[in-house]
Amino acid sequence: WYTNYRIESLVELQEFVESTMNKSVFEKVRQPVLMLYYYKNEMVQDPVVRVDAMLKMFNELGTPEDQKRKIAIPNAGNHVLGSYLTSKDLTSVETAIENFVANVLKIPVYQNHE
Repeated sequence: WYTNYRIESLVELQEFVESTMNKSVFEKVRQPVLMLYYYKNEMVQDPVVRVDAMLKMFNELGTPEDQKRKIAIPNAGNHVLGSYLTSKDLTSVETAIENFVANVLKIPVYQNHE
């Protein structure tokens, strides 16, 4: 993760977000979805992506309900949930992924927790 970013592509990125992040696109998604997000309470939550926008998108997905999971990771402390460098609760992230793989995708999970 960088602290400085080039700004040349910001206009294109904003256009991409405005033209593709909408219900008509989301409802075409039919694949299983696991959405993990940092949310503890109204004051302590993801500062990078709006949680209300994530939840709205999740509800608009065309994926059948039994193949969708949304799980708040309240103690992660950071937008980047799956990194030992930033997350304060990597265990919850790993557990959520393993449960999704085993229970939704029906793929056996090898338990190798040390």
